[in-house]
Amino acid sequence: MRLIVILLFYCVFGLIQTGHGAEMTMDEVDTLYIRSFRRHPHLTFEFARKRQSIDIRNPLNEQTHIRYMPNSLFNFIGSFDYRWLSLSLGLMKVKADPQNGLTKQFSFRASFNGKRIWNTNFLQYYQGFYLQNPDQIDPSGALGKSPVRLRPDMNSITLFSNIAYCFNPDRFSYRAALWQLDRQEKSAGSFVLGASYRLNILISDSSIGLVPANIKSEFSKDQLLVSQRLSNLTLHGGYIYTFALKKYWFFTVYLLPGISNQGGAYLPEDGLLRKFSNRWVLANEFRFIAGYNTDTWFTGISTHNLTFSGNRQSDVWVDNNYTWFRLFAGFRFKAPGKKKHSFWKIFEGK
Repeated sequence: MRLIVILLFYCVFGLIQTGHGAEMTMDEVDTLYIRSFRRHPHLTFEFARKRQSIDIRNPLNEQTHIRYMPNSLFNFIGSFDYRWLSLSLGLMKVKADPQNGLTKQFSFRASFNGKRIWNTNFLQYYQGFYLQNPDQIDPSGALGKSPVRLRPDMNSITLFSNIAYCFNPDRFSYRAALWQLDRQEKSAGSFVLGASYRLNILISDSSIGLVPANIKSEFSKDQLLVSQRLSNLTLHGGYIYTFALKKYWFFTVYLLPGISNQGGAYLPEDGLLRKFSNRWVLANEFRFIAGYNTDTWFTGISTHNLTFSGNRQSDVWVDNNYTWFRLFAGFRFKAPGKKKHSFWKIFEGK
C-alpha cells in the first residue's frame, strides 16, 4: 500500500508539472544561459554498463563481508525524448567473463522533465550473479574454484523513483546536462532538493543461501540470508553545476547526499520471515557527465553512482551500490509543424 501511494503521488505531481510546462512560455524561450530544443524529438543510442553490487555484512564483525555482482558487459539502450517525456529501454543477455557465469538483464526508464521540477523512474532486473571476493572470504582459494561461486539462481529487482526541485531554473538546465533537451550556453549551477523511493527484492535458492558454507559459523542462524525485500524513502539535498566551454562542450558535476528511512523483511535459512522498519541509513547520488552538444546532434560520456547503506540494527546488514557508465550519441529531428515533418502534427493535435 505504501508503494502504491508513493507512485500515485509521483504520477500526479508529474502531470501537474507537465501542465505548468505547457503554460509557461518562458520554458520555450532561449536565454543567455539556456538554449531550448524541447520541441525537437530526440533519438539517443548508448552503450551502458550497469552494475549492482550487493554487500552482505556481519553486524558482529564489519570486516566480514560477502560481495555479489552481475556478470554484466555493455548493454545497448535506445532512448526517445520529446518535450517533457524521456523513455529508454535496454535488454540483453551477457557474459562479460565466461568464468563468472551468465547474467540476464533488463532496464526501463521513464522521466518527466520540467523546468523547475523533474521526476525519474526506472526498473532494473538482473538474473545471475557471481561471488566477487571469494579469496577474501577463503584465503585457501578453494571457494574461488568452487562452482558455488556462480549464482544463476540469484535474482535482483529494483524499482526507483525520485522527484527533484531546482532553485535556479532560469540559469541552470538539468535537461541540458542529462538528456540534452536544452544546451547550457553559459556555466551555471543550482541547489537541488528532492525525495526518492527505492524498492529492491533479492531472491536466491533457499537450499544454498547467500552466506558461503565456510563462513557460516561467523553468522548467527537468523543472519544466514536467503532472500530480502528492502525499501528506502530518502530525502536528498545537494548541488549541480554545469561548465559550458567553447559553445558546444560541457561537463556536469552532480552530488546529492541524503538520509534514508529503511524498512523491509528478510528470510534466513531457518525459514522464519523477519520484518523491520524505521532504520535510518545514509544514501548518496553522484553523477559526472561530459559531452558535446550542437544544434543537430550530441554525444558524450557519463557515470552515475547511487548508494544505499545498510544498518547493523536490522540483524542482516546489506549495502547496495548501483553504478552506470554510459557512452551516448544522439540527434534531433526538426520541430513538429515543419512541412517535412508533418507526420508529427498528428500528435500535436493539429
